[in-house]
Amino acid sequence: MKYNKIAGLDKNISKLIMGNDNQTNYDEASKLWDYWIEVGGNAFDNAHIYGNGLMEKLLGKWQRSRNILKNIILIAKGAHTPNCNPDSLFSQLEESLERLQSNNVDIYIMHRDNKEIPVGEFIDVLNDRKSQNKFRIFGASNWSLERFIEANVWAKNNNKLGFSILNNNLSLCKMIKPLWDGCVSSNDDKILDYLEKTKTAHLSWSSQGRGYFLSNKKVQEIENQIIKYETWRKPGEHSSGPLSCFDSKDNRERKKRSILLAKKLNTTCQNIAGAWPINLNFPSFALIGPRNIQEINSCLNNLDIKLSINEINWLNLNEKII
Repeated sequence: MKYNKIAGLDKNISKLIMGNDNQTNYDEASKLWDYWIEVGGNAFDNAHIYGNGLMEKLLGKWQRSRNILKNIILIAKGAHTPNCNPDSLFSQLEESLERLQSNNVDIYIMHRDNKEIPVGEFIDVLNDRKSQNKFRIFGASNWSLERFIEANVWAKNNNKLGFSILNNNLSLCKMIKPLWDGCVSSNDDKILDYLEKTKTAHLSWSSQGRGYFLSNKKVQEIENQIIKYETWRKPGEHSSGPLSCFDSKDNRERKKRSILLAKKLNTTCQNIAGAWPINLNFPSFALIGPRNIQEINSCLNNLDIKLSINEINWLNLNEKII
């Protein structure tokens, strides 16, 4: 495992972060999480909405049984649409902490933005919760760059703490159709430039494009099964698969280039894509969603790939040659 620092945390955080949105059986989840600790992973991404709370409850039971809370980094997310408001942020955080069997978490992230609410109202309630030691740092998921900057400018002007983390999609394949309503991609020149200049930490979800860089046959299988995998969502609320979300002429070229570079580096196209976000020139972390130990091991290979700036740009269609 490889690690990095995020300002405000006293523990190093693993470059790969375990996403907990698909484990529904405690025994199977325990095996997965035990192995995650064994290979050096220490960060767990959770959300109030996942499994209507089941995923948080399973992780809370596991961490209590292992007496491992002080050694791991817990991430909680809340205030998802349609409950994206200061009051829901407050109440959902308390419920998440109860499920996770912890008095606090290391990182709290707003799961969505609500542009009808002034940024100052969100910053105020986040600072209030931090002052009560509910979390150490906080961030924003699926926020536009403009609102993210506006919130941090407001915080600075009002002597408050601002967002330390941006938690958007950031994968080599650019999002064409949002995975879910309200999703934002950070594979955007302005956002990437901001992250690099400010060294703002970024936690990427769907960091490998939901499997877009696997074989075409496998990608189609994932596309066909995506609704089955996410039965915990509300009726009629389903995410896009790798094809419906990412497939485009430019992304097919990105995949082609990943295959060429994979041959050169003796690795796989999928691992090239997985290495891309964590090789960027700012504190960049990748959320992964393995369903078994084999998938964890596959993701660990991403850490062994060192990409040059030229290769990073070329893969993202910003340079013509390696």
